[in-house]
Amino acid sequence: MKDKLIAHRGDMTTYPENSLLAFQSAVALGFKNIELDIQISKDCVPIVIHDENLERTAGVEQLVKNLYANEIIKIPLSVPIKYTDRAELLNIATLNQVVNILNEYPEITLFVEIKRQSVDYFNVNDVVESTMKALTDVNFKIVIISFLENVIEYARKNYKCPIGWVIKTLDSKSLEMAKKIQPNYIFCNINKINMDTLTLWNGAWELALYDIKDPKNAKKLLEQGISLIETGDIVKLSKAEYFR
Repeated sequence: MKDKLIAHRGDMTTYPENSLLAFQSAVALGFKNIELDIQISKDCVPIVIHDENLERTAGVEQLVKNLYANEIIKIPLSVPIKYTDRAELLNIATLNQVVNILNEYPEITLFVEIKRQSVDYFNVNDVVESTMKALTDVNFKIVIISFLENVIEYARKNYKCPIGWVIKTLDSKSLEMAKKIQPNYIFCNINKINMDTLTLWNGAWELALYDIKDPKNAKKLLEQGISLIETGDIVKLSKAEYFR
């Protein structure tokens, strides 16, 4: 059942989120689905980081969009001292660097989330084009996901790749938009829905819920018909008997 789980930003319970070590660990634990985030540097290079600001994850008060990629990749993520012997895998990484590591695992699916801040600052074309360029030589399946409809529509139209729409809530308005977009995947935060009244949408898409850290809850959701579970605690879920 581990193929029903998505490693949210890699193994972010053991290593810094979106780090090369976090992705290596997720694969080592048997995860076939991995999610990461993309922001764009000053020279339009896809950087694997969730926030537009480096402060939370690296302790540096700088915006990704104001720095060149060769500056960013020299910045270490905030990590416990015990991991400093593997420092080369704990700096902020480019998408190219992640691809180079994950290309050893052709069986995986990588969900690449393009963040709103980069699209707002640059434009849809440049952000998606730079991201897809970095993914040109992948040996595994990729899915472009975003909260922004124009991002995933651009990716599908120009690259014919699978897309995932991240929605704020499962409501009638979102359902109508989903019918128009027809994404391959729909992602929604578990805290944005009422589990007591959850009715699965009819559609060709797969429904993924995040962020779920309780193995019992994950098992229940899958039994209810949810397609995929995205979790920030892959260690806990991988140890649960149901997912071994």
